[in-house]
Amino acid sequence: MRGFGDPSQSDGGWDNIVQWVDWRDASQEDCEEHLDRTALRQLEFAAIADRVAAHASSSLGNGLAEAIRPLGTTEQVRHALQETSEMRTLMEESEPPMGGISDLSPLIGRARRGGVLLPEDLLAVADCCRAARLLHRYLSRQDHLDRLSDLAEALDPDPALEKSIRGAITEDAEVADDASPELRRLRRALRQKSEELRRRLDAMVRSPELKNHLQEAIVTQRGGRYVLPIRQESRGRVKGIVHGQSSSGATVFIEPQVVVEMNNALQQLHDEEEREVLRILGDLSRDVGREARRLEIDQEALARIDFIYAKARTAREMDAVAPRLNDEGYLRLVGARHPLLGKDAVPLDVEVGGDFHTLVVTGPNTGGKTVALKTIGLLTLMCQAGLHIPVDEQSDMALFRAVYCDIGDEQSIWQNLSTFSSHMNNVIPILRCADSTALVLLDELGAGTDPAEGAPLAVGILLSLHERVVRTVATTHYGQLKSFVYGLDHAANASMEFDAETLSPTYRLVLGTPGRSNAFEIAGRLGIPEDVLARARRAMSGEEMDAQSLIRAIEQDRRAWEESRRRAESEVQDAEKLRRRAERREEYLRGVQEDIVASTRRELRSFMDATREEANALLRDIHRLVSQLHTGLPAGDDPADVLHQAEELRRRTLDLRSRTEQYLSSKRRSLESRSEEEAAPSPETLELDAWRPGQHVHVRSLDRPGRILEVNREDADAEVQIGVMRTRLPLSDLQPMEEPEERRERLRLGEMARVKGESLPEEINVRQHTVDEALPKVAKYLDDVVLAGGNRAAILHGRGTGALRDAIRSYLDDHPQVETYRPGSGSEGGDGVTIVALR
Repeated sequence: MRGFGDPSQSDGGWDNIVQWVDWRDASQEDCEEHLDRTALRQLEFAAIADRVAAHASSSLGNGLAEAIRPLGTTEQVRHALQETSEMRTLMEESEPPMGGISDLSPLIGRARRGGVLLPEDLLAVADCCRAARLLHRYLSRQDHLDRLSDLAEALDPDPALEKSIRGAITEDAEVADDASPELRRLRRALRQKSEELRRRLDAMVRSPELKNHLQEAIVTQRGGRYVLPIRQESRGRVKGIVHGQSSSGATVFIEPQVVVEMNNALQQLHDEEEREVLRILGDLSRDVGREARRLEIDQEALARIDFIYAKARTAREMDAVAPRLNDEGYLRLVGARHPLLGKDAVPLDVEVGGDFHTLVVTGPNTGGKTVALKTIGLLTLMCQAGLHIPVDEQSDMALFRAVYCDIGDEQSIWQNLSTFSSHMNNVIPILRCADSTALVLLDELGAGTDPAEGAPLAVGILLSLHERVVRTVATTHYGQLKSFVYGLDHAANASMEFDAETLSPTYRLVLGTPGRSNAFEIAGRLGIPEDVLARARRAMSGEEMDAQSLIRAIEQDRRAWEESRRRAESEVQDAEKLRRRAERREEYLRGVQEDIVASTRRELRSFMDATREEANALLRDIHRLVSQLHTGLPAGDDPADVLHQAEELRRRTLDLRSRTEQYLSSKRRSLESRSEEEAAPSPETLELDAWRPGQHVHVRSLDRPGRILEVNREDADAEVQIGVMRTRLPLSDLQPMEEPEERRERLRLGEMARVKGESLPEEINVRQHTVDEALPKVAKYLDDVVLAGGNRAAILHGRGTGALRDAIRSYLDDHPQVETYRPGSGSEGGDGVTIVALR
């Protein structure tokens, strides 16, 4: 299998113009490069790449998706399909935390060269560090991964760098006051000095001396210095420094002389603050530079994970699966759907490379032949690019060295290419390059020229490919090719089914039967006079009429055979169900019998041990009493007491005997009852509709109550909840029972939870709360959401300094009901909101 080159690197990209080439002088590499570009273009692989790219969460994943192409080795394909399958499995359990990934390569390069990163740049670095940390944790806790576990190990998150940036830069991309003690001191001094200066100027604005000179009673700024707006005519009456005038010239902005020193002090503080901010940014940038290689490794892993995530989302959207792979050139697609046609695509069943390696498809125009070819080719390319394909799971896909195709009419006025020439422009290099490891798809083979020459040429092309055991699927209108295929070993005819009653194609591929044009039937239904049709039939040669009749008879026989096959398959399936059911019942009864014997033995052993212990105690008491009678009663003992003790021993002996007989009789009746119960008619013979999810039952084999979770009517068994245990049992082991009182109480509580859920807000707002106030409210809100059966919560905490956000997310890290959490998207409120996914 040969990997395809990147089409975007060739002239014209995906849509390069078709040009005529004199293939006699071309090299093998030129032929293969032309055929690769042709296959990608004609099968519209670029549209698939665009769909995958649209599902990426970052520019990193998007770039890999746009460059996706068929891979070069079998191992690469298997690995790419496996990683897609693993991500699909994870996404069924919970969505991976993909937020915060971005391309840091320009920032890493600048930091490595000693440049200073802006606050927003540092935030991007912190976001990527957080994404690496969350994805590493998400992937590492999964124990059924292979390919993705390698990527999890490749991630090397840097929590220290993330923490240092988060502690110094706010979510609004500003350097925080707490970034350093010096910055905190300077900003406190700035606020104090600024308030003092404002109070002084506000007092001047309110003073009677300046009232008539002010254009407006406000304090404003010019060039970072506080000034007053003075009327132009009063300019000389206010002492101070002029910092400019309005565009109309009516207002002059003057810094009063009395506040010049205060403004100077304020400006000095601003300069010191700016130097401290630059120092902090420089320190953080140097930290990024020191961790450059570590960040680059994380970037590569994040890009790959995002690309795999995009493939998995595309597969989920297409309802696609990973087919079974083989290196034998055997292709069998079941229920294949063209991925670009969506839900309107008619499922296609086709195979090639098994009993036959040449397949010729015939049928009328607009019958779906070209779509069938494109479906086969595009799904092959997708699979070899590591993408799941929209087919049924029992499909088989061969891994071909190359896919060559000539599909559609690429005639060009610019290049003076006719339909026939455009086809030959592709067929010639195909004949030169194709071998038994290639898949060749030919549309309307031999078309665009005189049928008397086109048909023999098509036969020659097919025969050349067939002799080389090339897996070939070709479409044609030529009747000669149908009879040619019938006389060829390891070749088969197929047709696109056409409904003559409705005059419309069914788009269903039928193997083994050549197609007919159905021209006479269609013309008659549309109103062509019968005498015209009769003349037309007489004009056909005897051989053509015989061939049409033969095809008609074959088609009728095929439909009758398919109907018989469907009935036979249905009967076989029914018989198989009955066999499996009988085997399960026999196995179940054997197990029940063994359980009964073992249980009875345990119970008897326990009873006999207890009886033996009680009998021994009686014997000891009897021996003690007999010994007293032999040796004589101690002085002072009353003989009546001895008689009373003897009577009590007698009573205890009779009671032990009676209880033993009752127990053995009860156990015998129980065994007889259970034997009759097991031999009784099975509930499977009852109506299967009598069993339903939620139904309360008695489990005979366990003598325990249970509740049906799911009924499998095909196999006559059910998944049953017994206490905290779930198990699958045959319906023969179940007996319907009335709904218990506890169940009704749970339903009542469930209804209360439902009502609570309807009144529960979709989000909780704790933006104006302290950490100590917010955490209890968040805890109660999450409990309410869980009680109401919800699986999503939104917490509005705002951005601010980030302290409240960090405290809430730290609390979520340890919450037992929290699966994952992420910052809100742009439409959800950004990092001022945390979106929580609950277990």
